[in-house]
Amino acid sequence: MLDEDAARRATIVTVVVVVALVAAQSAVTAAVTGGSQPAMAVESVPSDPAAATWQDAPTRTVSLSKQQMAPPFGGGSTDEVDVQTVHNETHTAFRLTWQDPTRDANIRAPENYSDAAAVMLRTGDKPPITMGAAGKPVDIWYWRASWQFENRSAFGQMYTYPHPNNETMPGRAAGNPLSKPQYEQFAQNYYAKGYGSLSHAPRQNVHATAEYEDGQWSVVFTRKHDTKGEFDASFSGSEPVYLAFAVWNGSADEVNGQKSITLQFTKLDTQKWAMSDASTGGSDSGSGQSAGGSSGTSSGQSSGPWIVHSVSNWVVGLVATTLLTWTVVYWRSRE
Repeated sequence: MLDEDAARRATIVTVVVVVALVAAQSAVTAAVTGGSQPAMAVESVPSDPAAATWQDAPTRTVSLSKQQMAPPFGGGSTDEVDVQTVHNETHTAFRLTWQDPTRDANIRAPENYSDAAAVMLRTGDKPPITMGAAGKPVDIWYWRASWQFENRSAFGQMYTYPHPNNETMPGRAAGNPLSKPQYEQFAQNYYAKGYGSLSHAPRQNVHATAEYEDGQWSVVFTRKHDTKGEFDASFSGSEPVYLAFAVWNGSADEVNGQKSITLQFTKLDTQKWAMSDASTGGSDSGSGQSAGGSSGTSSGQSSGPWIVHSVSNWVVGLVATTLLTWTVVYWRSRE
């Protein structure tokens, strides 16, 4: 038979424990995703991901999730990406760092896909997270591991047929930027005005360099503050820059829209040179895709510490903790 005094005591203790857990979860969430992270001023903006400068630059951890807003759906194998920003009088650089157990840079075989990363930017008002829209274009910086690390000299003479190159290599003959024999900048600059509108920017002014070490990618994107590109983001005015991020894991068959994407925009205040969450208000309240081909919010997998980002696990854990606490306190109270 239920002991009312023991049950009452167990209920009171359980309520206190649950309230403390919820408060702790909120505090951890705020610590991981909230607040403002400075963009460090430096004398020389480093392009090397291993430069000592990055050791002192503040880090913002950004949650990622599966892209499931527009076909092709998929991705979500990467939980989070760390973002650091440094700047000087002329240049801005972002370093993106994330865990990846495989280094995928060889795309010479069918169904081989490259690791990749992208930053989507817009200066001024916040664009729709769905790769911008008509009247609100976005600027997209895209890096691909195969552009930097694939040994193209090992290809051999793939096209030995007695036909001209414009027949055997039509993409290269047409000047397709994805068909180059080699790349020097390892990054490309794109514009978009919504889903399916990705276009190669006339001015290729973005540089990227990456390194892979101990199961981790680090990619540095670098560009001058101001350019003559029509839709290039500007870092020199009084208006903020809105940022979204995306990561592709080649060994997880992530390509095109199949990727891990940011849940929210990050706002870079170029007056204070600080990054903060830009999730409240604006036009990004809807669903969408994120940087580099499709960007935006998603209800798929989330990231970061287990207690912070996995809603389903958090609920299950909270229920289990509630039941366990009540049971333990109840039986001990009856002793």
